[in-house]
Amino acid sequence: MKVRHLCAVLGSAIAVGTVVFMQSLVATNDHQALSVARRLIDTVKVDPSAKTASFALDYRPDGKVMQGPPMRVLAAVDDDIKGDGVVVTRALFAQRRLPVPEIGTELTLTGEKGAYKVCIADVLDWDRPARGYPNMFVGRGLSRRLGERWSDWKPKSAEELAPVFKSDAQRNFDRAKVLLLWAAALTALCILLNTLMLSVEARRREIAILRMTGMTRFGVFRMVAGEAFLLVAAGLFVGVSVSLLALRLYVWCDATTYPAGMAVSSGSLLWSVAAAPVIAVFAVLLALRKALSVKPLEAASVHVSRKRRIGMFISFTCGFGAFVAVEVWGASLMSAFVPSREWPDAIVSILPGGVSSFDIKKLQGKIEGVGRIHELAPLQVAFHPLEEMPSRGGFETGGKGPRRQYRNALLLGSDWIPDFRFVAGNRESAVSAVKSGDNCIISEMMARARGLKIGDDVKLDAGRGLVVSLKVAGIVDLNWHMVTSRGLLRGLNRMPVNTDGPVFVSFDTVEACDARPAAMVKMTHLWLDYKPEFLSRHGVFPAGRIVEKRIADALGPTASGTGSSTVRLHSRDEIADGTLAHGVDIIGSMAKVPFIFIAVAALGFIAMLVAAADSRRNEFRTLYAVGATRLQIAFRLALEALYTALAGVAAGLPAGALVGWLFTSVTRAAMANWGLPANFAVPWAVTLEGAAGAVIISMVVAIPASLAIIFRSASSPVVSGDR
Repeated sequence: MKVRHLCAVLGSAIAVGTVVFMQSLVATNDHQALSVARRLIDTVKVDPSAKTASFALDYRPDGKVMQGPPMRVLAAVDDDIKGDGVVVTRALFAQRRLPVPEIGTELTLTGEKGAYKVCIADVLDWDRPARGYPNMFVGRGLSRRLGERWSDWKPKSAEELAPVFKSDAQRNFDRAKVLLLWAAALTALCILLNTLMLSVEARRREIAILRMTGMTRFGVFRMVAGEAFLLVAAGLFVGVSVSLLALRLYVWCDATTYPAGMAVSSGSLLWSVAAAPVIAVFAVLLALRKALSVKPLEAASVHVSRKRRIGMFISFTCGFGAFVAVEVWGASLMSAFVPSREWPDAIVSILPGGVSSFDIKKLQGKIEGVGRIHELAPLQVAFHPLEEMPSRGGFETGGKGPRRQYRNALLLGSDWIPDFRFVAGNRESAVSAVKSGDNCIISEMMARARGLKIGDDVKLDAGRGLVVSLKVAGIVDLNWHMVTSRGLLRGLNRMPVNTDGPVFVSFDTVEACDARPAAMVKMTHLWLDYKPEFLSRHGVFPAGRIVEKRIADALGPTASGTGSSTVRLHSRDEIADGTLAHGVDIIGSMAKVPFIFIAVAALGFIAMLVAAADSRRNEFRTLYAVGATRLQIAFRLALEALYTALAGVAAGLPAGALVGWLFTSVTRAAMANWGLPANFAVPWAVTLEGAAGAVIISMVVAIPASLAIIFRSASSPVVSGDR
């Protein structure tokens, strides 16, 4: 088998094998679900008569407030536990891939009625999170002191729990599934196209002779198509066989994790078998023009074409372009979730009970390092007429049963409107209008989603038959999603966590829309700005912890975690860093797929260099005769690969950016959050790192290949023929 054919088979096999292995691994994980559920019931035993209660866990590894929705605890009462210690499972911390803290570590639980401090007394060795199954156990005495409403535990069978262990792996894989399939098909197509083009060049004289002796254009087509289908079939067979053998070995080596054995994804096999001929047809069509351009008169020509790089150029352009597309797609979408700089420096939550307005007033001018501090009253109110959000059903909170979820606005009542950037209206008149009546300021996202403009009415269904109409006095350009999520401003008062965005109003408007009795309403949030010198002296993270402690101390023990509430400060810049880090993590995981296939496509350099050396052997012999060393000639050969890789990177950047932007538009249109801005962002640092990595990968393949090609003959520094 010739080198170019071997590279094509190997590259196609790796592309197919990756798809089959990864999808079959997911199927294998799902296949274990029932066995895992049975192990959970046997390992983490729950008395059928136990009582349970749900809490949010305020856990701060290394003292840092965790960004994102709080970790959830489902505590069960166990009569065998004595004292005030709690027993936790490793799964409690596996929710966020955190190491389990040491025994004796203090944890803060926030329930419906208050915040409580407990200590870890023991850890159960179970690390698979299962929503709806207890991950903490408390004694009977501690359960009474916690003061929450405890509900009867409804025992779950292994069959009922099994879907829990299927969902996570499948959902995580589904995020990259389309990308994986697309990248695999593109890689196989590119490496096959490279091989076909090299074959046409290597056999150009042969094809010309055949044309002269009577071969028709259809005969040329059959020759190219036959080679393509044979290579694809060989790559398919090798890829499927090796991937299934690798999966069997993988499962055999970890029989404890996979007691039910391996499972094969029939979908991946069908996809591979169906896609293989399609890929071959596309490759043939792309290479056919070059094959049909061979003229019968070339049989008498001694000229040998050096156009050997076009196939590899296309391969590398597509490979690097796929990487750029993923990065642009992710960065463009993520840019809408990074909190705008116009937000205050920090939002403070005092949950779950809150404090009175009189307690907040005690903080004014008393917290060192804080320039200004204001009350912030959040309230989610459904739009009128009611618009039910698409979901799997209602949501359940506090044991009161499911409720329907409606599209809603997050009212933010405050006596201070930060220095937001107005895109419609002006700050002075808008703030004045909000303070003087039922007027509001909305975000540009909401205006775009709901078709609102200055002077339009935002109609809200406040319940009790009350419909409130708020006139839009201003529209601000504001990225709000992560601030409202990380600041724990939404999902309160049994409302859904999804919202169409913030609506800035006065305290009076919030009070008019609030169905709760006034005596039950407490201040649960504030927002603040640091003094510049304080922030520059301490930095964002230490400043937040200092101010958080000072607020808790000023509010007294009931807000410090030993009574009704716990104080958490959420810094805008910490949230921004956390958002970017989370985005980089997700995008980076997805970007690994096309980058892996860049390495696979780089195998094509071997075939390209062999063909290039064969076409230039007379030139290399002349150089060798006049004193050039084998190392110098190998260097000239490797330069061809470098030029091809650089050209592919240069072409892949704009092409990938365009594709990423198109995918961004499609994704944005499909997302539940209306009105996301159409931001185009290129993460230059990551993109340039990827470009450097792609070129390095090409050289890692090309340099050894060039040396091997030139040095493999003891008498001549060139290849005697394509092998």
